[in-house]
Amino acid sequence: MTRLARRTMLGLAAATALATAFADSSAAQDSWPAKGKPVNVIVSAGAGSGQDLTARILTEQLAKEFPGSVFQIVNRPGAGTQIGTQAIADAAPDGYTFGIIALPTLVTLHLDPARQARFTSASFEPAANFIYDPGAIAVPADSKYKTLTDLVADAKAQPGAITVGVTGPQGREHLDVAAVEQIAGVKFNPVFHNDSGAALNSMLGKNIAAMQGSVGDYISQIQAGRVRLLAVFSDEPSKFAPGVPTAKSLGFNVVSGVSRGFGFPKGAPRDAVQKLEAAIKKIGTSPEGIAQVDKMGFEMKIMDSASFAKYWASEAERITELFKKTAQK
Repeated sequence: MTRLARRTMLGLAAATALATAFADSSAAQDSWPAKGKPVNVIVSAGAGSGQDLTARILTEQLAKEFPGSVFQIVNRPGAGTQIGTQAIADAAPDGYTFGIIALPTLVTLHLDPARQARFTSASFEPAANFIYDPGAIAVPADSKYKTLTDLVADAKAQPGAITVGVTGPQGREHLDVAAVEQIAGVKFNPVFHNDSGAALNSMLGKNIAAMQGSVGDYISQIQAGRVRLLAVFSDEPSKFAPGVPTAKSLGFNVVSGVSRGFGFPKGAPRDAVQKLEAAIKKIGTSPEGIAQVDKMGFEMKIMDSASFAKYWASEAERITELFKKTAQK
C-alpha cells in the first residue's frame, strides 16, 4: 500500500470516528432529559398544598430515575389554579416544562366564561395520571346528620336552608352538590370559600352545616375525632374512610373526585412525553411511591397517556353537562 493510500484510509477512518462521535453527542443532547438542564415542574398551588406535595413526591423519584437531571418545582398559585395551569399551556413546548393537570378543575376553569381562560383541554399533551382523591361530604363529628340521606332529607324539608361549604362557584365541589340536588330534587345553600382549608375551618366553627371536598381534605380531622364523613363520591369505598358508604350506594349516583396527573404544553417532544409516562408508571407501582402517596391520604391511580386522555375527555363531557344544567336554573 502506498503512503498516499495509507493516508487516505487513515483520513477516512478519522472522519468516520469524528462523525460517529458527533452523532452520539447530538443524540445525547436530544435525549430527554439532558443532564444538568433543569426541567421545570409547574404547580398551580402554593407550597404545602396537595398539589405541591404530589409534585414533590414525583420529582424526588424522577431524580432517581434520571440521574444527573434536575427537576425543579415552580409554584404558580392563584385564581383557583388558573394562573399555574395557564403557565403550563404557555410554556415553550421543548419538553423542559411540564406540570400538574388537575381534573376536573382544569375543565371547569376553561368552561367558565367569567374566567376568560386562554387554554382548553387541547392546549396540553397528557403524559400520565398519578393520584386520585375521591370526593366526600363531611359534617362536624357531633352533627345530627349521620348519613348523606339524613342531610338530603333535611334539605327537602327546608329548601335552601341547609348550608354546604364549597370552594368557588362552579368548581368541582359546587358541581358535586348540584348533582346531588338534581338527583334528589332538593335545594342546598352553597357557601363559597377561597380554598378547602377555609371551608373546613368554617364547618368546624359551626358556621356551615356541611362541607363538600375530597377524602384527603379530612384525614387529619377524622383522626382527631372532629369530622365525620357522610359519603364518599366514588365507585368503591375509600380505604382511607373505612365504613363510610359511597353516595352511589345510598341512591345518589355521583362519582367525582380530584385526579392529579402531569402534562406538557401542546407540541412537546414525543420522547419527553413517553419517558415521563414510563417513569410515572414505574414510580406509581413501586412500594416506595405507593407508601409516600398513602401517607398523604391519596389513592394511587396510574393511567398511561392514552387512558388519561380518555378519562380527561369523559370528565370534560360530564362537567359540560353539569354546567348546562346549573346554567338553566
